[in-house]
Amino acid sequence: MRPKIGIVGNVFTGDSEIFYHNHATYTFQGNIDAIVQAGGLPVVIPIQTPELAEAYFETIDGLFLPGGQDVTPSLYGEQKDALVKTTSLKRDQFEMALFKLAWEQHKPILGICRGVQLINVALGGTLYQDQSLIKRKVKIQHDQAPQSLGNVATHWVNVTGNLQAILGERLFVNSLHHQMIKELATPLKRSATADDGVIEAVETVENERPLLGVQWHPEMMLAQPEMRAIFEKYLAFFE
Repeated sequence: MRPKIGIVGNVFTGDSEIFYHNHATYTFQGNIDAIVQAGGLPVVIPIQTPELAEAYFETIDGLFLPGGQDVTPSLYGEQKDALVKTTSLKRDQFEMALFKLAWEQHKPILGICRGVQLINVALGGTLYQDQSLIKRKVKIQHDQAPQSLGNVATHWVNVTGNLQAILGERLFVNSLHHQMIKELATPLKRSATADDGVIEAVETVENERPLLGVQWHPEMMLAQPEMRAIFEKYLAFFE
């Protein structure tokens, strides 16, 4: 039996003739393909209220928090900086409710980009609201979005911990984020770091907790075996 992986969807709120001017719930095809190729059964969960989180959670075996909007700064005790982009408090609260259930019940959790940031915030950590606010000797451009090169690697990460066995010591990754982890939540440990010090992957301090989070977008680079290996490692939590 393939484990059912709940992927929290996003909402397209723009005005498009393709959708007959309606809003649409979606997830990127790469998220679907990555889970299927790794042996899971993807189930897209629409953003709802926290009160409905438990009902959705009972239908899945694992939780996948993908990329998307900036996490609302008030959730980690900060005022919103002018550099913050689009946020969705409704999505934040729903995903945090799902995450809490998965964390408490030790169900496997995967976070990508925004997802790893939300995990960190949910566990008591904080974020840099923009990459320009980081003091660093080496400058890396983490936001490729203006160049639309999501499937092209642009910087290296140094891999440690359990991920090193599948990714090696250095990995060339893509990058589509302007925010990143600032104070790492106590239950987490870093498993990959960019050359400028930015945390690029996390696992849990307690190895028995099945959680993996990466800051880059492996679902956009599935042609590379190292990127597929990330999803395979996540699905291995179910063995």
